[in-house]
Amino acid sequence: MIEATAPRATSLANGVTLLNAPMPSRNVGVMLIVRAGSRDETPQTAGLAHFLEHLFFKGTTRRPTAMEISREVDSLGAVTNAYTDTEEVAYYAEGQAASLDQLADIVTDMLSHPLFEPEEVERERNVVLQELAARLLRPQGWIGDRILSVAFGGEQPMSWSAAGYPSVVQQVQRDAIVEYHRSFYAPESMALVVAGGATLSESRAAELLRDVPRAAPRPRVPARWGQGDRYVANVRPMSADEEAQVDLLLAYPGLSAHDDDRTALSVMTHVLGVGMSSRLFHTVREREGLAYRIGAGHEPFDDTGLFSISTATRPDDAPRAVQLCARELRRMAEEPVPADELQAAKASMVGRLLRGTETAGAASHWYAARWRAGLSMETPDERARAIEAITVDDVQRVARRVVDHVDDVRLAFVGPRDQGEELLAAAAA
Repeated sequence: MIEATAPRATSLANGVTLLNAPMPSRNVGVMLIVRAGSRDETPQTAGLAHFLEHLFFKGTTRRPTAMEISREVDSLGAVTNAYTDTEEVAYYAEGQAASLDQLADIVTDMLSHPLFEPEEVERERNVVLQELAARLLRPQGWIGDRILSVAFGGEQPMSWSAAGYPSVVQQVQRDAIVEYHRSFYAPESMALVVAGGATLSESRAAELLRDVPRAAPRPRVPARWGQGDRYVANVRPMSADEEAQVDLLLAYPGLSAHDDDRTALSVMTHVLGVGMSSRLFHTVREREGLAYRIGAGHEPFDDTGLFSISTATRPDDAPRAVQLCARELRRMAEEPVPADELQAAKASMVGRLLRGTETAGAASHWYAARWRAGLSMETPDERARAIEAITVDDVQRVARRVVDHVDDVRLAFVGPRDQGEELLAAAAA
């Protein structure tokens, strides 16, 4: 088995981190990631990180139009994109290793020298509003957008939508966008991550990053669970020829990215609700036939986490499905997982992990995510060994930690009627 070389991190003179992660590949992944996301915004700027993500692709002083950027990327046989999340924004490209210098130049140029042309701001404003509308029309999109608001609540930054709010996007003026760009991006909160068949020198990285914004990192407001309502519902009446469905997500307090039990929780989550051999799939779908989709997940943040169970089913079946999910979760804490079931789950996890990090682009995402969370630069192979080391006792211990907070469960759902209290009661049964 060929293992990835341990990544090398260097702090440049302006505070940006350069992270080279060489691996055997004809390609290279380049990611500029910033420890600043929706929870680092204010009520007046909530959504501007996402808006700027779009505007960076609309032209720079050296590449004045979106077409010039896209044609240059296409001419390299490469792809580029970006995303905004709760705790980070990131801009990335993937292409041939021989094109590393040009790809890094494009990505850093977009963040360093955006034009923010007034006509482009107005055009892209409409595009972002359309994206937000399309996201909220999809049940899972609506739930994903709103779950933090009900899990945390209380108008704290952690509860805000990562995609942003239409009211902010509709009203923001170009001057405020320019100021946001200057004040939101701090060099000490940035890393340029290069993974694959080429590496970037410190001198070249320093040259490419010399004009990034020079803001100071912002302290984060600590997240506090359950400061608002216990559930949030989007009631959508069905027409006579539609099959009624309720799409739902149960959220429980999870663990932070720095918790020593984070690996054990990943394994426990897999046993409970990842894949066709998971307990939730077997119980809710295979044995009871209550749902087509059923699963569990965990999202770690800097200072907290969110453990979730999600499914979609008929409204009349939803209480039973929720009850079964809650029982399977409690059973994880009450009964040790059989050794063969645990081993199968760990093998599945390792297989997914190694397949999912094999490309240069995926590797750049892997190391960027670890850097953003302040974790060690563990290679995927080292992570696989950490998963394999998890024991039956580890899984039961971390399951108990989750189950200790089941009374703090929160719920987001989309369905034809408001059955929030009924579903929360089922979760407690």
